[in-house]
Amino acid sequence: MQLLIADDDLTSRSILTFVSKKWGFETVVVEDGELAWQALQVSEPPRLMLIDWEMPRLNGLQLCERIRQQETNDPPFIIMLTARSETVDLVKALDAGANDYIAKPFVNEELLARLQVGQRMLELQDELFKAGNELRTEREVIENIILRMRSTSYFDSTNIRHLETPLEKTSGDILLSAFRPDKGQHLVLGDFTGHGLPAAIGGPIVSDVFYSMTAKGLPMHRIASEINRHLYEKMPTGLFCAAILVELDPQRRKLFVWNFGMEDVLLFREKHLWKKVTSDNLALGILNQRINPVSPIELRAGDKLYAYSDGITEFVNNQGEEFGNHRLEQAITKLLDSQGEIEMLTEIAKVFSGGKGPSDDISVVELSC
Repeated sequence: MQLLIADDDLTSRSILTFVSKKWGFETVVVEDGELAWQALQVSEPPRLMLIDWEMPRLNGLQLCERIRQQETNDPPFIIMLTARSETVDLVKALDAGANDYIAKPFVNEELLARLQVGQRMLELQDELFKAGNELRTEREVIENIILRMRSTSYFDSTNIRHLETPLEKTSGDILLSAFRPDKGQHLVLGDFTGHGLPAAIGGPIVSDVFYSMTAKGLPMHRIASEINRHLYEKMPTGLFCAAILVELDPQRRKLFVWNFGMEDVLLFREKHLWKKVTSDNLALGILNQRINPVSPIELRAGDKLYAYSDGITEFVNNQGEEFGNHRLEQAITKLLDSQGEIEMLTEIAKVFSGGKGPSDDISVVELSC
């Protein structure tokens, strides 16, 4: 392993170089902090360092601070050499970025032990970085598999506008839409606990059940029961799916809504909020139970349904206040008045938050009845 030795004292440099080579280190030796900094500006710089505190041009503390200002995946292990031995000096060295500290005059056995500790730390750091790369590669493969399994090729956007903003490559939110053979329309908006890869693994389960059973013409409460059973049996403990399930009859005059632990479903008529469907069920996958039919909601032409995950209501402004449900309802009214694009809802929330991004996956769907 390469070892950088930076010391302005010739005798100290000679002793350090001699013993370090004897211990098997490949030494890079310089006589001041500026030369030490230059020695680090190569493609593969030394990562184990012995740096003297008192040096011309750039002292040891300044060199440490400059090194730590660099962003790197493989930070060096720095041992500070100095004749100072007070506690306050030790604290200064560590605050500047040194990993260890050895006082002059040093005992060879102690120096070797400290160098070996540094070497082991760097080797462990390399192993962790390698393992992290392997995990990132494996995660990317799994994410791509999940994305293919959640393919939108079956999604029917007829009568729908929607926006989806995942925090990560894979989202914990899921949005599905399809028509039965009799032209009745089914819609699912789901929000799995958490976000990212753990939350996304249930998406393919819900998607497969929803699209296959809708294609067979089965009613939504039967589909909901089957989704719930699969999630209960297959998902790990603690992972479940809050969801809104919607069924429209072929004439689009009767609406059936199931709310499983989600925000209120909002129904607008003539650009005004006229009905909310609140949650009266546990999220899917918590209990192994059958889902019952619900009473229909009578519709008029032009009615619109809005369902959303809580990501959009959780935008926070500089005072720590959430955007919230009421402001979202006002934003939807403004959207309808202006006949704007649905992305306008996210822009209004961002303005409220002072330009801050979301803290959770965002999904909003508008269904025109």
